[in-house]
Amino acid sequence: MAQATEISRQIYETSIKNLSVLDRLQLVKLVLDDLMSDPRSWIVDESDEWSAEDLADLTRASLAYASHSLEGE
Repeated sequence: MAQATEISRQIYETSIKNLSVLDRLQLVKLVLDDLMSDPRSWIVDESDEWSAEDLADLTRASLAYASHSLEGE
């Protein structure tokens, strides 16, 4: 999953970030429409246990949020 996240980030940084706001919103709509076309294909893990990847994702998101929040101070 980390590799997929990195690929997504590279695509965003090299291709999507430079698009106009309108083009980015249109892209969001295309992605969401695609996801909604077959919600049965979504895999939802309903377990109560957190994997090491879940904890790493939470830590990464928390640190990014804290860093962003403290930038203005």
